[in-house]
Amino acid sequence: MAGGRPTKYNEEALNTAEDYIVNFSDYGDAIPSVVGLAVALETHRDTIYAWAKEEGKESFSDIVKRLSTNQERKLLNGGLDNSFNPTIAKLLLGKHGYSDKQETDITSGGEKLSAPTYTVVDE
Repeated sequence: MAGGRPTKYNEEALNTAEDYIVNFSDYGDAIPSVVGLAVALETHRDTIYAWAKEEGKESFSDIVKRLSTNQERKLLNGGLDNSFNPTIAKLLLGKHGYSDKQETDITSGGEKLSAPTYTVVDE
């Protein structure tokens, strides 16, 4: 038998997690976050990620995915309407796959460049 503290994962934790992703502002958060969920559940964020991966806790995994989706939406809208600090919104949206990186291809027109050929002339 494994030692340690009994898990806080139960029906009440699921209900609190569901409530948090809908009413995160009632918990004092500007956006829903894993850290905010951890505080609401009185646990550590590592525990949140562990529960989301555990077999038999698919409902919790879905909650964490929905939290991430809600966070992305809130950040995107807050960035667009200037209600969030642009630097922070940009930083956090990077975690959702957004980027302002631009790739410029001036010479090849999208085609693979071949290695240059050199001719050696003996004098």
